[in-house]
Amino acid sequence: MTRHYPLLSTLRPLLTAGPNVRADAVIREVQKLRRQVLRSQHWQELRDLFRSDDMQGFAATAVDLSCDSLKAALSEDANQATLEKIATLLVPWRVGPYQLGGLEIDAEWRSHIKWSRIAPLLSLRSGMRIADVGCSNGYFLFKLAAHSPELALGFDPVDRCWLQFALLQSIFRLPHVGFVPLGLHCLESFPEFFDLIICMGVMYHQRDPLAATRQIFGATREDGQVIIESLVIDRPGTDVLVPEGRYAKMRNAWVIPTPEALASYMTQSGFRDVTIHRFGPVTIQEQRRTTWAPYESLSDFLDPNDCSKTVEGYPAPHSAVVVGRK
Repeated sequence: MTRHYPLLSTLRPLLTAGPNVRADAVIREVQKLRRQVLRSQHWQELRDLFRSDDMQGFAATAVDLSCDSLKAALSEDANQATLEKIATLLVPWRVGPYQLGGLEIDAEWRSHIKWSRIAPLLSLRSGMRIADVGCSNGYFLFKLAAHSPELALGFDPVDRCWLQFALLQSIFRLPHVGFVPLGLHCLESFPEFFDLIICMGVMYHQRDPLAATRQIFGATREDGQVIIESLVIDRPGTDVLVPEGRYAKMRNAWVIPTPEALASYMTQSGFRDVTIHRFGPVTIQEQRRTTWAPYESLSDFLDPNDCSKTVEGYPAPHSAVVVGRK
């Protein structure tokens, strides 16, 4: 049996990306991050488990990506106790749900709800090059991988997300699917490369969302499709909210756009056929505290006496999607 190295395996798809991609530069940057993660005291117990022989037996005997909870059947030899221990060390799980053998991971976000909104908007075919920018642990990337892409890459700079993805991909073993533990800036290494880019829950974390949208434009192939989903404020026009301090207790929510402002970023960046899709307020049915995400969640972020406002008094978050083509 070929030995499986979880973090290294997430980078292998980069090697097939082609001559126009500056993959070597990306891999060098990622290898530095990998060394930092593996040397981190915080991840010491997890590191030992990732190197254990138990990890070699996690490959799924069957995978079902069509359900709301992404499912993997495991062999009788798979050590479920080790799997649960690793998954527990990786709490909190922000996106999901997953069912891994007998282990059910109920994440903070019921991501199948968001998937049901964007799936009808996607122009999918086999052989596409796909990017999920801000992919967290890869829930949407795995959904997209069911459509036989040439390459599907997730981008997210959070160590925990990389490690969660590495665990999941050790089970799913989906071909041509990888993870780059870097942020949106990394798209500069993929000029005019992707047929489809989805970017979900990222724009309000950008100090300059227009510059971020232009980076996405630069990585999109001619006639490629881009879908940007974001928290928005429910106001008319291209107004934006720039919070003083926190927004919904988030330290790094810099600019909360209206749906029209989100669309404006796309048109200013050069996208055409831009459309707006509004989905109303974010609700506790979609985002909530769970055993696998046992910290504060949406109900703690809203005014307990008026759910149309955040605890800081700002308009409560709504969800919107903008779609465009290059």
